[in-house]
Amino acid sequence: MEKQQKVLVAGASGSLGLEIVKLLNAQGRPVRALTKSDEGKEKLIPYTNDIWKADASNSEEVANITEGVDTVISALGNSVSLFTPNEKSFYKIDFESNRNILRDAEKNGVKRFVYTSIKGADVEKDFAVARSHKLLEQALHGSGFDYTIIRPVGFFSGLNDLMIMAKRKVIPIIGDGSAKTNSIHHADLAKVICGYADEGPEVIEVGGPKIHTRLEMAEMIQDTIGGRVVKVPEVLADIGLKLPNFFEDIHEKLDYFKYVTTTDMIGEKNGDITFKEYLANLDKNQLP
Repeated sequence: MEKQQKVLVAGASGSLGLEIVKLLNAQGRPVRALTKSDEGKEKLIPYTNDIWKADASNSEEVANITEGVDTVISALGNSVSLFTPNEKSFYKIDFESNRNILRDAEKNGVKRFVYTSIKGADVEKDFAVARSHKLLEQALHGSGFDYTIIRPVGFFSGLNDLMIMAKRKVIPIIGDGSAKTNSIHHADLAKVICGYADEGPEVIEVGGPKIHTRLEMAEMIQDTIGGRVVKVPEVLADIGLKLPNFFEDIHEKLDYFKYVTTTDMIGEKNGDITFKEYLANLDKNQLP
């Protein structure tokens, strides 16, 4: 029987990474999982006994993490939620951490690298949230690796900020809400990523099964949670972004939030879980 190739999953205890680990485990593939916390390690124990607890932004902590690994799948990245303060910058996590793993993979002869980027990583404007993904994409392009870069157009969970605001009775929409997207559930995205574990295109933009306008999605949140949809003119959002930058992390996230909510973000249709189903199954008590 042919030996199954080992896969390293970076960011393995996050919502997307955990789904990837579960799928690979169900397929009978040996998995090495990277997490930075004890809590993350506990989540991973049912699916693999090869768990590294390390901070990938420190190259020494992940030295030889790819030894004996054939494929790296990275779902490692900073949160874009306005309600989740990031301990380190997007550059430190999204670029440097992934670059450290990429360099280790080069040293250890890894065959393939699958990287979860972000839609907007290739646009001309230099958004801080997307810039680090762009740098890692460029590193992959010049690496000589067999690779696939997956750019999700957005996660359903990325709209949890609007649900948190809905609990506070306001659902802000920048502009008229006509921009369209087909965001995807993280479990459906995990299936796409695992499908490219062995081969795939260099770059693919991935979306979910249904296209909605931003206004339609806000109205679905309103119907499920309550609150009132409030349209914020783009000019007011621009003025807000020009105010003194006391909180750089939030400022960077707001800048990218304006872009994604006023621009069509549509990728190849995948999966079965709709946004309405996601809302129906959401534990609203878990929202702060």
